[in-house]
Amino acid sequence: MESKRIIAIGDVHGCYHTMVDLLLKVNYNSATDILIFLGDYIDRGPFSYKVVKTLQKLQSQVGKDKVICLRGNHESLPMNYSHAVWMRNGGMFTLYDYERNGAEIQEEFGWFRSLPLYHQTEQFIFCHAGLTYPDLISNSEEDLLWGRTWLEIDARPREKRVIFGHTPFREVPCFPRTGDIGIDGGCVFGNQLCAMIIQKSGEYDFITVQKSPKDMEDTQ
Repeated sequence: MESKRIIAIGDVHGCYHTMVDLLLKVNYNSATDILIFLGDYIDRGPFSYKVVKTLQKLQSQVGKDKVICLRGNHESLPMNYSHAVWMRNGGMFTLYDYERNGAEIQEEFGWFRSLPLYHQTEQFIFCHAGLTYPDLISNSEEDLLWGRTWLEIDARPREKRVIFGHTPFREVPCFPRTGDIGIDGGCVFGNQLCAMIIQKSGEYDFITVQKSPKDMEDTQ
């Protein structure tokens, strides 16, 4: 069956119940929709294990071409940075959640490494942190995962419109001067989880949900 919509979703950060609420609100149809998650599935929120396992199950059931999970900087933290740095960035919540589920975060490293840094369509580039430089090829892995200096370094229009997460905005979507669209609503901090709905025609809209009370364990 031909795909009809692309649904891009911002940073989940272990907020499993909020993610489910958003998928219900957008009327996600696994037969016709393409999901693009912009990274940061773990850390700071209470249910990183369940978020990761749900995304892996969706990919297994529907296909990685229909459920596209991009890598975020928080998927990089436990693999590529010191334990102390990971803990300072909310890793303790992930560590605790995996332990209470009888699992270890190291089990996910293969999946984390397999996650692409970006995804392109004819109109859009999807990535975690946005583009530091207008042309995609000039951006390093660090730019795509960690960058927040796009306005200071090079605010020229991008080759395609960029959809990104990483930087939480109190009001989403946010449109920087570059024309990029930021959809991280800071859900884990008590705000919103945002989806950008792109129709086959190219028209798009945004749907948000507030953080679920079920995800209100001590977080950050």
